[in-house]
Amino acid sequence: MTPELIAILAIGVALAGVTLQGQRGLGARMDRLGARMDRLEAEMKEVRDRLGRLEAKMDFVESHIVRRDEAGAPAG
Repeated sequence: MTPELIAILAIGVALAGVTLQGQRGLGARMDRLGARMDRLEAEMKEVRDRLGRLEAKMDFVESHIVRRDEAGAPAG
């Protein structure tokens, strides 16, 4: 083998090693990102549930006010 061929092969091996390390690191980062997205989705579901309960309470208050006004009850 010529020295040039050996150098080319060494560079190829080094680049392959760097590429594999980068892919492993990227895989780990993707796993962490997936976990963060799962937590965010759970938090969003909780917020939607709480908002639904709040909307139900607001609807109840609104209907109570409307019934009171229709019945001619004094405001206040």
